[in-house]
This record gives sequence, structure tokens and C-alpha cells, in this order.
Amino acid sequence: HCLAESSSVRGGLLVCQGGGRYDLPFPEPGLSVLRSRLDAFLTEGCGAEVMDASEVEDFQAGRFLVQTSIKTEEGEERVDSTYLVGDNVRDSMALRRLRPEFYRTYAAPRLERTMLILSAGEIDWDPEWLGLILLRRGKGIGRLFIKEGMIGIAVNYDERVGWREELGMLTSFLEESMDMRLEGEALRLISSSNRMGVSGNYSLGAGCSFLVGEAAGLLDPWGFGIRPALESAQVAAESLIESAGENITPHLRYRYRMQGMLDRLNKERKIISGLVGDFEVASLAGDRSLTARRDRLRLRRRLN
Repeated sequence: HCLAESSSVRGGLLVCQGGGRYDLPFPEPGLSVLRSRLDAFLTEGCGAEVMDASEVEDFQAGRFLVQTSIKTEEGEERVDSTYLVGDNVRDSMALRRLRPEFYRTYAAPRLERTMLILSAGEIDWDPEWLGLILLRRGKGIGRLFIKEGMIGIAVNYDERVGWREELGMLTSFLEESMDMRLEGEALRLISSSNRMGVSGNYSLGAGCSFLVGEAAGLLDPWGFGIRPALESAQVAAESLIESAGENITPHLRYRYRMQGMLDRLNKERKIISGLVGDFEVASLAGDRSLTARRDRLRLRRRLN
């Protein structure tokens, strides 16, 4: 069902205000699917017990015992487990509890807000490509996508300034350059991402508690987090299995196995050639025009 309801996606198209346009294809075509459908597919496939309408209020992590307090519709419930894998994004409770000093020093200052707009409408854009929009002014890189007939645009913004100016600049650019016309009432979603990994600061947890995905600071240079989340979660699961029966905390094995991924993410942020994240950037790296040189310089500043 997950595959049947998906659409194909060929990669990203980087559009720079000022004229530059660069194809950034995936090594192989991918699939685009609603996150809710993907989550259901993953949980059903692994047999996980899902607790809807619940909230983790607190947890205490010992050497091989984690006691978690969960607020449910029926009241409060305590769950005991041997291990904890924290993948809560943005302002991660798992990171705050496990490493409070690290959180205050590196994570809290690098929280970045995102405003996502979903709306019906029309736009001169091939839905098989993700849009990466590099404006002359602004924060980060704007995003554009079409999913199940809806137009999605997203901007990063500074909480002190707000999102309206960032969104206004991106909307105006898309209206002028791609004839975008949004229709009806738009759905607005505010989220945030943890950009501490941009400075090489990652936290993988401690003891029998693991942090994966954005909770660990794992984002690709473009700001996408789903692939690093799935990849790190698989490494965490394998580390738990391999350490079963050993008298050492499995976090040590996880840290060792994750080093290659951390090195790769750090390298990708420093280069504008080859494979950067999931995108092949040969068209951008190989263009020797003055416009492309200017675009590469602006892009490096935004990615770092």
C-alpha cells in the first residue's frame, strides 16, 4: 500500500535567484510518500506496539534499566525497558535528560524553526523534482515540492524575526518566476530542526540509551533528516543485537559503528562536488561561469 500510493522523484532542482538552475539528481530515482503512510508501513512491518495519543513525561536511565513515565488517555503508565532509543526531533527530551550540559551548550543555540505551507494551487513545476530555492537574502534554503496534488513550500527563520518575511520573499519569487498561484485556505505547520551537527557537534546518547536522527544532530547538508534517521536507527538496532549478553553498555559499540557516518556528514558539508547528501551535484560543480561561482559561494555559506 505504501509503494502503491507513492510518486516517483528524480532528485532536486536548485534554483538560485539571479539565474542559476542546476539539476541535482539522485543516484537512482526515488519514491515520495506521505510521512504518515511511511510511518504506518514501518511500524506494521516491524511489529512495534504504537501508543497513540500518548506523551512521554519523563524517564530515568540506569545502566541496563530505563523507567519511562507515559501520559495516556487513561492516565499515567510506567514502562520499564532494558534500552532506550530516542528519535524525538527538534527540542529533544531524550537529549535534554541524558546530556543536559551538552544540550545547553550546543543544541539549544542551534535550534532552527521551519514554517511549512501546504495548499492547493497551480505552479509551473515538474512534480518529479524537489525544489531547493536559494534567495539572495534570507536564512537557509527554501524548499518546494508537490505531493498528492498539494503544493508545499517551506522556509527556515529566526525566532526573533519571525517567518513572515522569509515566507514572503520565497512566495514572491515563486509567483514571479514559476507563476505560482495558491488557492483556498493554506495549512500552516511550524516545526524546528536541530542544526548542532553543522558545527560537528553530535550526541549519540550514553549507557544503554541511544540517540538517533535529529535527536543526535543528524541532518544532511540540505537540512533533510529522514535518511540519516533511518540509517542511524538501523545501526542502533544492530549494535543492540551484537551487544546482547555482553557486560559493556551497547552505546560504546554504537559510537564506534557510527563514526563513519559522522565523518561522511562532516565531509559533505565542506564540498560542493560529488554526492552531497542524497544529491549528485556535478552540474553545479562543473559549471565554470561567473554565475555558478557566485552561486557556489552563497550555497556554502548557507550550508555551513
